[in-house]
Amino acid sequence: MEFLKKRGILLYLLILFAHCFFIFFELNDWRFYSKLLLVPFLMLLFTLNFSGNKGSKTFLLPIIALIGSFSGDVLLAFDGAQFFLFGMLGFMITHISNGIYFYTLNSMSIKKAKFAKIALLILSVTCSFIVFIIKENAGTFFIPIIVYMLLIATMTILSANLAESIEYNHAAIHYFIPGAVLFVLSDGLLAINKFNLQDPSFDIFVMLTYGLAQLYIVMGYYKIKY
Repeated sequence: MEFLKKRGILLYLLILFAHCFFIFFELNDWRFYSKLLLVPFLMLLFTLNFSGNKGSKTFLLPIIALIGSFSGDVLLAFDGAQFFLFGMLGFMITHISNGIYFYTLNSMSIKKAKFAKIALLILSVTCSFIVFIIKENAGTFFIPIIVYMLLIATMTILSANLAESIEYNHAAIHYFIPGAVLFVLSDGLLAINKFNLQDPSFDIFVMLTYGLAQLYIVMGYYKIKY
């Protein structure tokens, strides 16, 4: 276990890069299993590195977020509209849990929310751009996607709000904000590829940004001193 604490991030990156290798060479069986290793491995790293009370919100909310992501990964590994919708629901749970987690660390004050306001402006432009690109091809998925984007945008804004806190500024700037931004980028690329490009090799970029997003956020979880 001590080895995992010291080398866990490197091992995770090796799994992520191996997964992208399997995508590139269309090794679908290996790709399926390597994807399902990512989030459980991060959950293990978080549990090993967490130094606080494991009954607290700051432990349970990240675990719920990771479980939501894992369920989303499993469901999105299968074809079909129902799997896509329920996979989105899994990630909605992730973003709600992370949003509550960030708010628990630092509640938002409208007067002092400089970073949150900047994030709101950037996300408004980014999400509007994604909606503009996919709206003609999204069909019945359009409304669920709008709801999903509102949730991930809210989570990202709340991560930016952490930068206002002296105590959590370092974790926000170095881990939570980059992770949230990469999550938005990954989901935007996924939506554009699914509804417009439909290029299997594009999944490499989706998974690289997604895998790094999860890593940054989990590192933020256990870098915080409880």
